[in-house]
Amino acid sequence: MRYRSLRFALFAACFVGLVVLANWLASEYVVHVPLTPYQAPAGVFTIGAILVLRDWLQWLYGLVPTMVLVYVAGLLSWGIGDAAGWTSLQKIAVASVVAFTVSETLEAVVFTPLRNRFAPAVLLSATVGAAVDSWLFLTLAFSSLAFFWGQFWGKTEMIVVGTILVAARRRLAPAR
Repeated sequence: MRYRSLRFALFAACFVGLVVLANWLASEYVVHVPLTPYQAPAGVFTIGAILVLRDWLQWLYGLVPTMVLVYVAGLLSWGIGDAAGWTSLQKIAVASVVAFTVSETLEAVVFTPLRNRFAPAVLLSATVGAAVDSWLFLTLAFSSLAFFWGQFWGKTEMIVVGTILVAARRRLAPAR
């Protein structure tokens, strides 16, 4: 039981930290998305990893603790922005909480019935989540969809990498 709690704390810290990092990066930088002609706010690659990590968290610990982390991460990101006087981060954090809550809820709806086929479930649910998150986040944070394809493809690239790692882990180190 202690190992399970420690593992949850580690995954939760990674999840929350990555969300805060993604929001800060999105508020400060724009990057070129590899293998595409598109640009996106710099948090795009971190969000792709977060979408895969969210599926892992739900698979290991359930939907409710995972969704609580979404809110904790958003509130922490907003609080850091407020304390530091980064108004752009505050707007990004609010847009992130709303977009992430909607997209992660939809992702959970797609992932849950498919979770026994883990790698395909991660790929499909995270791709759906990436599309919804990109559209809603950009609309709320920037009032523009100019970065939509960069956001979507950047997240999708990270989702593919995450899915390959999930499939490789399951093949190389199957559960007992």
